[in-house]
Amino acid sequence: MGILLAPGPVPVLDEISKAQCKEMITHRSGDFTKLYADLCTRLKGYFGAQEAYVITGSGALGLETLALNLCEKSETAVCFPNGEFGDHLFETVGLYSTATAHKLDGGKGWNLERAKEHIDNSHAQILSMVYNETGYGVRNHIKEICKYAKSKGMLTIVDGISAWPGTEFNMKEFHVDGFVTGSQKGIGAPPGMALLGLSQEAVDKFSKRDKIPGYYMNLKRHKKRYEKDQQTPNTPAISLFWALQKAFDILDQKGGLPATVKRHGDAAAYTRKRLIEMGFQLMAEKDFESNTVTGFVCKDAEQAKTVKAKLASEYGIKIVGARGVYLDNGLRVAHMGNFDIKWIEQCLDGIEKLK
Repeated sequence: MGILLAPGPVPVLDEISKAQCKEMITHRSGDFTKLYADLCTRLKGYFGAQEAYVITGSGALGLETLALNLCEKSETAVCFPNGEFGDHLFETVGLYSTATAHKLDGGKGWNLERAKEHIDNSHAQILSMVYNETGYGVRNHIKEICKYAKSKGMLTIVDGISAWPGTEFNMKEFHVDGFVTGSQKGIGAPPGMALLGLSQEAVDKFSKRDKIPGYYMNLKRHKKRYEKDQQTPNTPAISLFWALQKAFDILDQKGGLPATVKRHGDAAAYTRKRLIEMGFQLMAEKDFESNTVTGFVCKDAEQAKTVKAKLASEYGIKIVGARGVYLDNGLRVAHMGNFDIKWIEQCLDGIEKLK
């Protein structure tokens, strides 16, 4: 059996996979009410959210759901992309508002010092950004940025797809109004679910809108149905919901969010240390390193291609290439979700022998 160290989908534990094999139920049953109410209640606690929902679809659908419900054409948004996924968020928010992007690239991260002037000059109503830029392995300093944006009266939307639950986060403490992650990332469940968190301000905003230009992603419909009987407005991927519940059970059994953040942080620090000792340059600049994925730069495209291919063929370990400016000569090792530290050790041992 091979070892998958890609930044999503991540390996799924047998007990999570088997949870999908329960006898099918209807989404209009009492059993589903118990299941969905449990998921949403726990998510609210995990996120520090006022309301939380699980929607069948990818993380990208979750991001568009936030944009559809929380942005209006008459509003302006300021965005801070620093890689491909930040670009995707900018494009999404721009479909529902007038969005302006201020870009960083090549492994650089956003902090308040870099973002403050752009926020001040934007006079925007919305701020959107990625917490963890997966393409490089860069963690943006969203807590200080979102706090400042809120002081300016902005609504804050954050893509936390590759950050949670491996990175410290709480919506109230981080001043985030709309948050989304994906089931296939750090929580270690199968792909196909977008996990949304909303602040009271976000709930008030979409609830008071006269018309939201969507149907499946219209959060008014999700809120109305949940308040009626803790069910979803449309048929969800029930089997995946069982798997997500089991993933939540395992998260809690293993010490909850603090233990999960520490496990990811320790693995990230170990990975960076080993790669630096081998002589590799890391993609992320200092103090912006990701807890869930580490990008490193090979001497050339040929070395990157060889290391990646031979890791798979000789060691059964799959890692992925990088994005953006390091598309040709960069590689990424994910320490995300249900990884075993021994897998990381084996991967790094293999890289050391192959470099």
